[in-house]
Amino acid sequence: MTDSSWNEDEGGFRSGDKYDRILEATIEVVAGKGFQHARISDIASQAGVADGTVYLYFKNKNHILRAALNHAFQRFTERVSEALPSTNSPVKQLGIIAQAHLETLYQNRPLAVIMQMQVRQSAKFLEQFSHQSFVDYINLVREIIRRGQQQGLIRTNLSDRLVALCLFGALDEVVSSWLYTGRGFDPVQTAAQVLDILLTGICVTPQP
Repeated sequence: MTDSSWNEDEGGFRSGDKYDRILEATIEVVAGKGFQHARISDIASQAGVADGTVYLYFKNKNHILRAALNHAFQRFTERVSEALPSTNSPVKQLGIIAQAHLETLYQNRPLAVIMQMQVRQSAKFLEQFSHQSFVDYINLVREIIRRGQQQGLIRTNLSDRLVALCLFGALDEVVSSWLYTGRGFDPVQTAAQVLDILLTGICVTPQP
């Protein structure tokens, strides 16, 4: 068995150790230097491989970052997929997603920097990478919300898409605020508060 294997989805070779090291190095380097200033040689050095090795697996820098972000999102999806079956409660499942969202980025600041700052600076790159990933995320939340509506736990007169976008937007802003201000947060407590605000609002007594 060789160290690398061909993968048509990525358009190049994939390797367990070297491939993963290059992906991790890409996140670190791009987060520190920015996409425009990051070089293949920087990524190779961070990963502990030769420059030429990088090109065995990837076409260019854009391809590497896209693969790295897709890999990160895949790991997030796997984490959520493993945790959701632990409960049948739609509300608790929303809590699992919210907590995983915040923990994933809070525990990997370089990834958070790229997702919140670097990717958004390029509309073209954002379209290439995150459109389907974002759609999948929102659709998962929408499905859970619809089940909550069917069970009488969530108001049926609300758009499941709008509720899903509100949840994502609130979590997204928490991460952005942390990066811009440097003020840390507890992912578990913050996720619970965001969900509480979304489900019950901010008024002590419900208003007409």
